[in-house]
Formats: sequence, structure tokens, C-alpha cells
Amino acid sequence: MIPARLRGDQAGITLVEISVVLAVLGVLLALSVPSLKEWRRAVELRGTAAKVAEIMLSARMRSVVERRDYLVSVDYTADACSVTPPVGTAQVGGSVDFYPDNTDPDCPSLSARDVVFRPNGTADAAGFEAVYLKSRSARVPVRYRVKVLGATGKVGVEKWTGGVWTGA
Repeated sequence: MIPARLRGDQAGITLVEISVVLAVLGVLLALSVPSLKEWRRAVELRGTAAKVAEIMLSARMRSVVERRDYLVSVDYTADACSVTPPVGTAQVGGSVDFYPDNTDPDCPSLSARDVVFRPNGTADAAGFEAVYLKSRSARVPVRYRVKVLGATGKVGVEKWTGGVWTGA
């Protein structure tokens, strides 16, 4: 009796089968790359909105603790948010824009592009004011706004989902 390994009828994987599997994986990868880029842009946008809110909250807390005013400035041309006295800066990457939105009747853009947090916890924003953020990608329709309520100094992040602002 001839051993099975010498008969030539062994089960195994051929070079053609491996090539087919690799080709299918290549096609799937090529199809997923654009959606992964959009996902990364959406994550970057959400992270930048959170960073702006964090800087504002930090300025508010420091103002109360140190009993002095803290100014948070938004630079729409440089896509940055900074604090005076310095505590941090949110400088965004290449795919997020800060933009003024004067068409939102509920929450206009920051007047004079800055807000001052006072030692009593309030802010100089008149009512609600916000910093708006959007992706530079035309495919990501999501927008965020970081709101400040002047009377309480409360800071919040909201997401535009195509019809209404919701808490993010």
C-alpha cells in the first residue's frame, strides 16, 4: 500500500485559490478606503469640538478658582481657539473649519469672536452664543457647535443632524 503523501491526492490549497482570495481582499480594501477616510474626518471633527469645549470649560474653572477674567478667542482664519492668560490652544488639522454662522436665530456666532469668563462663573456672552465647526469634506454633512450661555457660563456641544441641533 502506498502512503497518502506519495499518491498525489492530498487535500491542500493551490496557488490559484490563494490568488483568488487575495484578489477578493484587495477589492474589499479598495472599496473600504473612502469610507474609512470619511469616518476619520468625522472623528476628527467630533474631537475638535470636544477640545474647544474643554478649553472653554478650563478657562471658566480657572476664572472661578483664580478670581480673574479669562478670555477665549476664536480665530476663524487660522481655525484656532486660544485662551488669555494662556492655558491651551485648539489648533485643528487640515479637515476641520471654524466658521461663523449668523443665520442660526437660536444661537448666533460669538460676538467679537471671543468670550470672557468671569470669576463668578458667568460669561459675557449675551444669551447663547456659539463656535461652529464643520468638516472641509463635502461628504461629511455633520456640523458641531460649542455653545456658551452667558448667564451661567455653561458650555455645551451640539451636533447638527440635518434638521435639528442635538446634544453630542
